[in-house]
Amino acid sequence: MYETTKLQNGAQIIYAPLDGTKAMNILVMFPVGSRYETEKMSGVSHYVEHLMFKGTKKRPTTQKLTREIDRLGAGYNAYTGKEYTGYYITVDAKYSETAIDIVSDMLFNSLFDAKEMEREKTVIVEELRMYRDNPLMNIDNVFEELLYDGCPLGRDIGGTEKHVMNYVRDDVLAYRDKYYHPRNMVVVVSGAIDEQTKKYIHEYIGSASTKGSVSKTFKPYCFGQSKKSDRIRVEKKETDQVQLMLGFPGFHYRDTRLPAEAVMNTIFGGSMSSRLFIQVRERRGLAYMIRSGGEAFRDTGYSYVRAGLEAKNINKAIDVIHKEMEKIVQKGVSKKELIDAKTHIRGAFTLGMEDAASQSRWYAQQHLFMDTIHTPEEYVDMIDAVSHDDVMHVAKQLFNWNNIRVAVIGNVDSKKIVY
Repeated sequence: MYETTKLQNGAQIIYAPLDGTKAMNILVMFPVGSRYETEKMSGVSHYVEHLMFKGTKKRPTTQKLTREIDRLGAGYNAYTGKEYTGYYITVDAKYSETAIDIVSDMLFNSLFDAKEMEREKTVIVEELRMYRDNPLMNIDNVFEELLYDGCPLGRDIGGTEKHVMNYVRDDVLAYRDKYYHPRNMVVVVSGAIDEQTKKYIHEYIGSASTKGSVSKTFKPYCFGQSKKSDRIRVEKKETDQVQLMLGFPGFHYRDTRLPAEAVMNTIFGGSMSSRLFIQVRERRGLAYMIRSGGEAFRDTGYSYVRAGLEAKNINKAIDVIHKEMEKIVQKGVSKKELIDAKTHIRGAFTLGMEDAASQSRWYAQQHLFMDTIHTPEEYVDMIDAVSHDDVMHVAKQLFNWNNIRVAVIGNVDSKKIVY
């Protein structure tokens, strides 16, 4: 069972002990990401994340910082989303003090050296190019740019090359100071935890000072144009395989329909025995990869289908996907499909929660985005409670063909795509 506490400086701490492991994971998550940025500072959350690994007062260079972590055989990294930024280290629990010391040192004592900041800009530009050159990794960006065109949710998390190269140091520091406060973060410690670990959290995390007020404002979501001709976007690229992503506006984090959506998507396109996999790949051979899923944000979300296929098969695949959506809307799902989907989610989710890092991420996101923290066990109970009518209801609400958005990367003429 998890335990929560708040330090004097306002930092929210969650302890999630895990039996049968000798590993400890510490994750620090801030509720800030690309949707919190002005257009001028697009991508700066991701830039700040990179700079946290460039040296601190105690460990003044990247090499000294990373070598101290590497010698422990630790797993460590950071990630930036549209609504959060996370930093984590997983270590043998006997090194917990060092791990907690390093994380707190990075977050509160990073140097942000001017020369390092300039050098890192080109590193990020190469990262952006890497994603853009890989259609499989970039199709999500193209789809979200289309769906949320006109608001920050539609921007690339990393910004553009122009944005990155034009960052000014004082503006970056001002952005960091606006959000990186102890009382604006949640710290989750999971795995092998003892009283000594909790002492280190108080010693290192609790010593950080909170200055100024914490900003939690962001621009609300908006959807792009509703006119049919504006609901498709094709990024021209010479590829042997076209990436297709289509979807619809969906549900936000706290929407009680999310468990039903998860069950529905598992049946629809979440496994090798799903309806889409059988109909699109196995029976017609139209695609190698085909799957459905959902994404949630604070105030909105979307449901999607993704496929990798030959350009000539796009319209055939869209037609099959449309027909399968109509079937699930009009007839629902079978009793066996419902039972199997719940078993599938329960099994995959349970396996996913076996390691400390997954536990940390679960509790951090629950704390930041939900009204109440649900344990993994409680989430499974929500899945088990989903009924046939619940699945049919969310399918009807999500699969409105008049709201469809279609994103494609490949050498394709948008005028020839039928949807």
